[in-house]
Amino acid sequence: MLVNLILTSFKPFQIEKSPKMSLNPDDLHPLLSYFEECHEGDLLSFAQWLDKAVYMFHYLPMDAFSELERQNTCHVLMELKEAVLKIHGGQW
Repeated sequence: MLVNLILTSFKPFQIEKSPKMSLNPDDLHPLLSYFEECHEGDLLSFAQWLDKAVYMFHYLPMDAFSELERQNTCHVLMELKEAVLKIHGGQW
């Protein structure tokens, strides 16, 4: 019941489109810190959590998100997982 209340009051976060910015390695420091602090540097652990997030979409009510929103969100999560696994394979 609490889940339904949360989902019905959920307003999707809207991101305004802005011009593309160029990233440098220092811009990724917060992300690297997150991996170290929350996953103790274990990128495979992070990849497993991404898998769990995608799996959990199956248990949300069908009207919580449109099919396209589900598909796009899962795609982004899986692309992030793939990138993390490439980093893991390249560094260790």
